Amino acid sequence: MTSTLERPAAGPRDGRRPRRTRADVVGTRPVAAVTAALWAAGLGLVVIGVLVTVVWAVSARGDDGILTPVAASGVVWLVAHHAAVDTGPAGVTLLPMLLLALPLLLLHRAGRWAARATATTDAGDAALIVVAATATYATLAFLVAQGASLGDGTVSPFAALGWTVVVAGVGLTAGVLDGAGLTPALVARLPAVVRRAGLVAATAGAALAVVVGVVAAAAVVARWSTETALSHQAAPGTGDALGLFLVSLAYLPNLLVWTLSYVAGPGFAVGGGVSVDAFSAPGALLPGVPILGTVPPDAPAAAPLLLLLPVLCGILASVVLRRRGHLELRAEVVALLGGAALVGLATVVLCALSRGSLGAGRLAVLGPPPWAAGLAVLGLVAAGAVLWSLLVRVAPTVWVRAEH
Repeated sequence: MTSTLERPAAGPRDGRRPRRTRADVVGTRPVAAVTAALWAAGLGLVVIGVLVTVVWAVSARGDDGILTPVAASGVVWLVAHHAAVDTGPAGVTLLPMLLLALPLLLLHRAGRWAARATATTDAGDAALIVVAATATYATLAFLVAQGASLGDGTVSPFAALGWTVVVAGVGLTAGVLDGAGLTPALVARLPAVVRRAGLVAATAGAALAVVVGVVAAAAVVARWSTETALSHQAAPGTGDALGLFLVSLAYLPNLLVWTLSYVAGPGFAVGGGVSVDAFSAPGALLPGVPILGTVPPDAPAAAPLLLLLPVLCGILASVVLRRRGHLELRAEVVALLGGAALVGLATVVLCALSRGSLGAGRLAVLGPPPWAAGLAVLGLVAAGAVLWSLLVRVAPTVWVRAEH
């Protein structure tokens, strides 16, 4: 009787193993990683394919077949990962930044699902999911680049591979950390000075985003007639107008980054060796691109005052930091300078992503200088933050002495 009870339970009478459920299969981390990568890439291709097909259907497409928008969708999907388009003698490297949000969003959701489906709570397991999913995603991009084309434009498979590794790594890492619940623990492990600098950077960055948006909207409204005229010349038909609207919408973040560089002082290049900043006007005929219609022919007299906006953003960041708790002067200044450095570094990255070329000749160089803009933002934000911190410490002492 005892030996019978200790004997393992017998399997099915027919000798077959019990079938594994779908949750058991998907729950394994490599399978979940591959599934997440396939879902993110497939849905991204479908969304972009629908948009490209709609524009193709309503435009004057001539004798093009249905394979034309299919091949073009692959190029646009790779462009969304910031892979440059090779058009022969000159390439297109000024790419729309708004499209970058689509793969990042899908990859974040895919990574979060993979972490939750596998009940991942360990950093090593999270890294395994990110590496496996990134490798799968980049391999798919490499294969898509083999057959994608848009007119004479193609994307190098190796450029597609490199950019998708970067984008997938960022998006999947954020999603997996979110799904595994590891983000609060990682933030808690950071030194206090780093957390304070992050608070300063988040506050100053959010304030800069608001003021830059207001300045860009004012510039668009002030030059609306010129922009409309350029749009009619570039897209006379209904289908062409729809395509131009979608392209302009995709380049809207580029315009905001250019405005940030304008507000900070360095300005941006508009082709042919011509640059625009708060102290000078282009003084030359600009390329007939609708987005460049916002550039004023003459520098406004009050334009140099825009440099005070980053300073005010630094003051706001200093106020927020002081409200979180009293710090010694040295610790407070270090946090403020660190936050300003983070904002400056983010400006360098954004300017590098927002600039490039649309061809040869006058369209060869468009956009802001990354390092000049980053250093300018760093200096202006740091100046406002540190000066305000010193002022609020010195002012009470001055008032007390005056009363005595």
